[in-house]
Amino acid sequence: MKMKLKSLVSAVALALAGTTVLAGPVIIDGTDANDHGFASGSANFSGWLYMQRALENLAATVNPSATKVVVDLGTTGSQAGAAILSAFNLSSLPGSGWTLLNVDGAAAISAHLASLSTANTGILYLPTFGNSGGDLTSAEMAAINAGAASINTFVGGAGTPLNGGGLFSMGESGTGAYGWLTTLIPGIIATDVGGGGIGTNITLTAAGSTAFAGGLTDSDLAGADPWHGHFSGDLGGLSVLGVALQGATSRNVIIGGGAGTVIGCGQPGQVACPNSVPEPETLPLVAIAGLAMLFNGLRRRRTK
Repeated sequence: MKMKLKSLVSAVALALAGTTVLAGPVIIDGTDANDHGFASGSANFSGWLYMQRALENLAATVNPSATKVVVDLGTTGSQAGAAILSAFNLSSLPGSGWTLLNVDGAAAISAHLASLSTANTGILYLPTFGNSGGDLTSAEMAAINAGAASINTFVGGAGTPLNGGGLFSMGESGTGAYGWLTTLIPGIIATDVGGGGIGTNITLTAAGSTAFAGGLTDSDLAGADPWHGHFSGDLGGLSVLGVALQGATSRNVIIGGGAGTVIGCGQPGQVACPNSVPEPETLPLVAIAGLAMLFNGLRRRRTK
């Protein structure tokens, strides 16, 4: 009897040891903040400041084993390129050893996504599409959509320390927009509000405040409008992080989560959604309760 109990305890211990979450932090927004910001001296303002804060937050919570490279897919040297360059250069990332790599062109993007892991990328940046000068082309958007599975594996961890990187994605408009996201979460609805956008301020939800833990504030978000898209329907493993009003209706403008976020989940061939299993910190309590029930059951059998 004692040997059986010892074996069961060991099995539970091994199960707990395997619950380490390697997934990375995620920010997916419906803004074109890259088109509504600027830098003056050594500081970013408005939308560019929001982008800076987003990068800093992701860098602080990404898998520690990830290489310190922000990979920018598809921007050129005009507005979109200037925005991510300034957001990165004036952030705390360069001082912490991070570098910025621009991967431009559909072929180059496809090649990078094919080998995507935290061995070559710490934060993957998907810029705007159809919203700002120098952002993604239709061919580049198609290449990203084709690499949806690689993006999901990169963020989700897939049980290996070579994954679990961060993702920062901005507003997409037009044919092909968010194809990668709807591939991973078929029930999600990404709504484009039109070229003029909505000029209301974005504010963090309780989940957003928890996920960003002070690294991103409502003040930082105030310059990220007008925003151009929002999300509804099935959000998969993502949470609502930022909302804004469209008339009297609250819209989900920023979705994602902190470290441990999984994008595609709950679908055939995907992992279970995080909200369908106990939180990591509750797992030991669940195991202890299970062991207690087991001991009591075996003791009753022995008494009989």
